[in-house]
Amino acid sequence: MRAATTFVMIICAVLSGAPAAAQDGDEPSRVLFIAENDQGTVWVNLSLALQNQDDAYLPMVVGVQNKSQNEIKLTRESFWLSDLDDVIYTMPSVKEWRKNYKRIVIDRRLLSTGGIPWEVWWQGGRFAPSNFFPDLRSTRGNTTRDSIVLRNGYGMVDLMYFERLRMNQTGRPFLLTVQPEGWEVPIRIRLHLN
Repeated sequence: MRAATTFVMIICAVLSGAPAAAQDGDEPSRVLFIAENDQGTVWVNLSLALQNQDDAYLPMVVGVQNKSQNEIKLTRESFWLSDLDDVIYTMPSVKEWRKNYKRIVIDRRLLSTGGIPWEVWWQGGRFAPSNFFPDLRSTRGNTTRDSIVLRNGYGMVDLMYFERLRMNQTGRPFLLTVQPEGWEVPIRIRLHLN
């Protein structure tokens, strides 16, 4: 195993309809970020975060695949954001999120898993359902499921919310860290919103 955290970032998709400020030759907004090491792969789709940057919470779709031989366990504590000053931003409780966030229904309508291969896991019987922030309007998806076990080759994908970064300047990088029980080192992804 590697002793240090692996940083790999590959941009695989762009948001159709880049911001109005973008001119010919400018780089379009990035929405999909991927990082991996020998233990697993993490995908982050930031299309929802790009659509509304003024709310109390930062929405993102996160996918995780376990490539280690051991089972891993993902919980709310397995995911956190940090800024360049090493300030940690965690997921809110479901109760706090519902009380302080007003775009829940809109987010569910605009949800994009683009670039995250969850269909491959689903079709292969290797998809583990999660539900960190349940949709109360749904009759089947209204129960919180925030402890997920992934065997080798299994994956999960979920809409997650984190505290909004205090230094939320457009283009300023921040990190998502994923550290499930069972991985020796976390996977960190350097993200930014254009």
